[in-house]
Amino acid sequence: MTIDTLLTNDALPSADDRPPVAELRHIRAGYRRDDTVLSDLSLMLRAAEIFVLMGPNGAGKTTLVRVLTGRLKPTGGVVTGASANSRKGSAVRLVPQDIALFPLMSARENCVAFARMAGAGWRDAAVLADRALVLASCRDIAAKRVGGLSGGFRRRVNIAVALVGSPRLLILDEPTAGIDAEAKSVIAATIRALKETGISILIVTHDFDDADALADRAGFLFNGRLVLAGVPRDLIGQAFGNKKQIEIVLSSPPGPAEQQRLKRLGAAATPSEVVWETFQNLEGRHAEYIATLSEGSLPIKEIRIRDPGLGTLYRHLGGSDPA
Repeated sequence: MTIDTLLTNDALPSADDRPPVAELRHIRAGYRRDDTVLSDLSLMLRAAEIFVLMGPNGAGKTTLVRVLTGRLKPTGGVVTGASANSRKGSAVRLVPQDIALFPLMSARENCVAFARMAGAGWRDAAVLADRALVLASCRDIAAKRVGGLSGGFRRRVNIAVALVGSPRLLILDEPTAGIDAEAKSVIAATIRALKETGISILIVTHDFDDADALADRAGFLFNGRLVLAGVPRDLIGQAFGNKKQIEIVLSSPPGPAEQQRLKRLGAAATPSEVVWETFQNLEGRHAEYIATLSEGSLPIKEIRIRDPGLGTLYRHLGGSDPA
């Protein structure tokens, strides 16, 4: 069995033509009567779409996930779709950052166990487990004990156990944390394949490379408010236009005169003493701009020129790089 065989023969309608899988409208939520973590937050999650949510620690991401999974009742606003029914079935499933598996059991045994805990009979649990293992690209390691698997495979099994209930919305909390580049690539491919089955996927992450690679839409959460959301290329275009992101890497921290020269060139300091950043519309003038930077006594080690990404936009909105 392959992922393709799990899809219907009928072409899925475009995401814009489908009703939301889950929708939050003007949500207010907190943990005490006088405590508001989320304030007037609205979010729509569509079927067969990957939505990537970014925000600093303490912004309210965990609270938002608890509202979506039905674990926290908001004090104001309206929840509709899968999240409104999440306590009655398996419409929403969370894949936590921490591995939540039985290490002495095989990948398949884990999936069967979670299906049984969700109320499935033995025969149905076996069918659901086999389907979930295929969807999570884990069929080849189904019989292997989870405790002996690599971090990347454990994360994939973690996804598989969440899929045994055939959720409409799958929430992934930092799905590639602590694994190598090859394992990240496999998990990214798995997430894209899950999207093709029609599942709505919400990824909460600080990994901006993941965000750039996977997001159909992205959102930025600051101080309990969704300050910006949309298609990445549109959000980045609105913020930076046709400008390139230029990082000037110095071999040593600049002195006062060198700092003044960098500022005259439009560059600003970053948290790193030896990296300065600017945004310029070069319009084919790359060589000319590099020559201008190279004039004078700046101790330039490297000049990096790239298109801005979601991480750049995150910092532009006031976020800082994760520790």
